[in-house]
Amino acid sequence: MKLDELKLYTVRINNGSGCLFQPILNGSEFTYILTAKHLFENGVRDENDEIIPPLPDGTDISIVRQVNIGEKWQKISIPFILKRGETYFPHKDADVAILKINLLANFDKIVSNEITRLNNTYYLNGFPKQLEDQAGEEYTTYSIRELEASGDYSQNAQLDHNVLNKLQVEGMSGGGILSIQDDLISIIGIQSRVKHPNFANGKICFVPMKYFAEIVNYKEYNGLLTPLHPPYLGKFDFLRDIAFTLEVDFINENKIEDTRTYLRNKAVEVINSGITPISIKELFNNKLLIDEDEINCLDTKNIWIGWLEFLTIFNIVKDENIDEKQLVEIFDCVRLKYTHVEDCTTLFKDKLSKSDYTGLKKGNTVVINSKNAPKKPFKFLNGIPRDITKVQDVRGFRTDLGIDPFQSFNFVHLDYYKTECIINKLAEYEHLNEAQLLTKLKQEYHELFN
Repeated sequence: MKLDELKLYTVRINNGSGCLFQPILNGSEFTYILTAKHLFENGVRDENDEIIPPLPDGTDISIVRQVNIGEKWQKISIPFILKRGETYFPHKDADVAILKINLLANFDKIVSNEITRLNNTYYLNGFPKQLEDQAGEEYTTYSIRELEASGDYSQNAQLDHNVLNKLQVEGMSGGGILSIQDDLISIIGIQSRVKHPNFANGKICFVPMKYFAEIVNYKEYNGLLTPLHPPYLGKFDFLRDIAFTLEVDFINENKIEDTRTYLRNKAVEVINSGITPISIKELFNNKLLIDEDEINCLDTKNIWIGWLEFLTIFNIVKDENIDEKQLVEIFDCVRLKYTHVEDCTTLFKDKLSKSDYTGLKKGNTVVINSKNAPKKPFKFLNGIPRDITKVQDVRGFRTDLGIDPFQSFNFVHLDYYKTECIINKLAEYEHLNEAQLLTKLKQEYHELFN
C-alpha cells in the first residue's frame, strides 16, 4: 500500500478535513466520516463578542474527496445535509463528530486502533488552507515524531516539522492520524487543534478513537450507528474468497483448484451459521491472542481468515454446523490462538509461556495462527520437545491448577492442516469428486479434534 492511499480516505469539509471510515454493515449500509465537532459548532465569538451559533439542521455542507483517474487527480463532491441524530452525531464533550453518508464502495481498508506507541510512522492528513486549490495539490501529510502527554479529551503529539505554526496547519482540523500497516490503514484519532495558536512549533492535539466509540454507544443514538469495526467483523462472508488460498506453484494450480473451491464452498456453512467475528471477539476477547499486548490486531483480517478456516475444518470433521454454545465448549478443548509477529521462532522463547490457557485440560490442543506461517508448519503432540524449550519461564503461566502448558498440550500450527494435509499430498487430491474430497479431508483432519 502506498502513501497516496491515505489521500483517498481524506476529505475536505468546508474549511476543515475528515477521514472516511467504513464500519460494520448491518443492512443499513452507510459510510462514516470522522471529523472535528468544531467545524459545525465551534463556539467562537464574532467581532461583537457574540458566540457564533452552531450550524442549523438543514445546512448544506460542502464535502469533497479526491480520486485518481488516468494518472490525474479529480475532485468528487459528497452530498451532505446536516441533520442532528440523522446524518450528524457529535460527542457531548470531546471535539469529534461522526457524519453519516451514503455507502462508498472499497473503503474497508481502515481499522480503528488504540494508542499504544508509535511502532509505525503515523501521519496527520488533511487540507491546509494555505495550499493552492487544485486537485491533488491541496492535500498534504505531516509525519508524527512522538506522542506527548495527554490533555482533556485529547492526546498531544509532536510533528517532525518543528516550525509549523497555526497558519500552516489550519484547515487540517478533523484530519485523520493515519498509518499504513501492511495492506491496512490504522487510525488512532483525528486532529483537533494546534497546541498554541502563535507558538505551535509543530505541536498538535488530536482526539483518540475511543471518543468516537462513545458516540456510537450513546443511548439516544441506539440503532442509528454501528460499531467502528471493519465490515468483515460483522460477517464472515467478506472473507470467503480469501480463505484457503492454498498457494502452490503455477504448475500445480490444476491439481489444487477443486480442493480450494470445495473448502470455500464448505466455508459457506460457517457463514450461514450465524457465528460472526464480532461475536467470537465478544465471547473470548484477549484469550484469542497469544500475546495480549497485540490487542490492536483483533480488527485485522488475518485472525478472522484463520477462524473461518478453523471452523470450516471443524464442520468437516464433525459433519455438523456448530452454534455459539457449542463454540464455547470447543474453545475449552481446542483453542485457536493468534499472533501478529513476523517470525514464529519467537513463540517458543517468550510468547507461549505468557498466554492464557485457563480452561484447557491435559491432552487438549492449542492451534496457532500467525500473521506469517513458518516455513515448515509444526505439530507437537503431548507437549513441546525439550530441545526447543530447554529452559522454561513458568512465571507467566496462566493455566488450571497443576497444568504445565509446554508439557500438557498438543501444539499445532493452523497451516499444518493446509500444507501437510493437502499441499504436500496434491497427487492424492487431484482426481477426487466432492464425496471423495469430503472423505479424504475427514481422514486428514481427524487428529485435530481427536
